Amino acid sequence: MIEFIYEYWSLVVIMFLAMMSPGPDFILVIKNGQHGFKSGLATSLGITLGFTIHTCFVIFGFSYIITQNPVLKDTVSFCGALYLFFLALKIWKGSKEHINEPNSKSTIKRVSLKDSLKEGFLCNMLNPKVLLFILSFFTQFLPQNLILETKLKISLVLIFECMLIWSLLGLILQFKPIKKLMFNWKSVIDRILSTALFIFSIQIIYKNIIKFI
Repeated sequence: MIEFIYEYWSLVVIMFLAMMSPGPDFILVIKNGQHGFKSGLATSLGITLGFTIHTCFVIFGFSYIITQNPVLKDTVSFCGALYLFFLALKIWKGSKEHINEPNSKSTIKRVSLKDSLKEGFLCNMLNPKVLLFILSFFTQFLPQNLILETKLKISLVLIFECMLIWSLLGLILQFKPIKKLMFNWKSVIDRILSTALFIFSIQIIYKNIIKFI
């Protein structure tokens, strides 16, 4: 497997750069990572589940149905934008709440692991850009004559990388200096993240509306 990864190392690098580009998944991991590593891990797992389903769509050809059906594609895109908008409102509202530091005698307010998992899954699953990225990934960077077994191996590497990178990001947020910064600037950070999601959602909604004008 190590030799296989070495052979396709450029794909691993491309995947990493795409994940590190500020986007809804990146923002969500940072937001939920404030509530502890378990919450960040649950979010990472949810994102990975969504990514896995998108990858299966591409590998087994289901992506063709979506990409060749403009109405279905636009519907998925619009639903994703509405969810991001809802998420932005939720984060903005939560920016007024205080998260107590660990070891504090006060009650620590945390996001449930179930909610973190669900948010991560829906955020990734309802983002058609993820599907289009994976589709272009397999069509532009890989030979068209690859057998299914090789495609599955590449998919497993990318899925593992997805889970690993997001989990590491959630872990990094737990280091004391970073966590202290997150606690002290929670309101500001949440509002920045919320604004970013607002912009993402409005852009997608605008692009969908423009098509019908």
